[in-house]
Amino acid sequence: MTTENQYFSTSLEKGLKILSLFSIDNPKLTQSDICRTSGINMTSTYRFVNTLVRLGYLEKDARTKELRLGIRSLALSANIIRTIDEMRLIKGVVDKVHDNNNITIDVVFAIDGNLVRTYHREATETLTYHLPAVARNSMHNTSVGKAYLSTLPEDILKEMIDGMSLVPKTTKTIVDKDRLVNEIEKTQQRGYAACDEEYLPGLVTIGAPLINQTTGKGIGGVSFDFSIIQHSAREVEKKYSAMIVELGKSLSEILQRDDHER
Repeated sequence: MTTENQYFSTSLEKGLKILSLFSIDNPKLTQSDICRTSGINMTSTYRFVNTLVRLGYLEKDARTKELRLGIRSLALSANIIRTIDEMRLIKGVVDKVHDNNNITIDVVFAIDGNLVRTYHREATETLTYHLPAVARNSMHNTSVGKAYLSTLPEDILKEMIDGMSLVPKTTKTIVDKDRLVNEIEKTQQRGYAACDEEYLPGLVTIGAPLINQTTGKGIGGVSFDFSIIQHSAREVEKKYSAMIVELGKSLSEILQRDDHER
């Protein structure tokens, strides 16, 4: 019988506890200070501290043996702060489009071949559907997935599509790899991707890529999602294609940072 404690790492807990001891009031600590304050025994403190020093999360003064936060901790803190700031800006831009048009909007990042939903706003009084928190094997049947694929260099795109299993979600899902390549080429030319009931019956979506403007690499996508009761696929493209492209560009400007930092 599994329990929550079975999947709880006490080692990670202790390592994070040590890092949390450092503050503006306590920028430098000795190993004895850490042992006394944290309640971790001296042997374990020595092991955790040396591991954190080797990884760069702590730095040790060779003369005084005092410890302080290292460059890795500072970089991690900066990335967390930057991510929070970015999300605040993303929400502001998405909320404005949502409030002005009553559209269901999804913002996703592409991570390890999956689509990870970052922000979602749902239209009121409409029948709609949104992606799960993590959508797997959904690059070929969603507008955000196809929008992201459209940003990839030709060789990487070919390699990725060759490794895909094009599982049909509906009778309209693209399951032919040559057809998917043609669809991605169309997406590249017009700047947006469209899905007509390919992910879910009755769901019509239009999506634009999110691009890291520093590296030029795609990092995800943003989509407008509609019920077929509201609009046909043709109507969605005619009415919302310019708007989704503009939103994709606006969000991409917010997300300007080196690709390795994401």
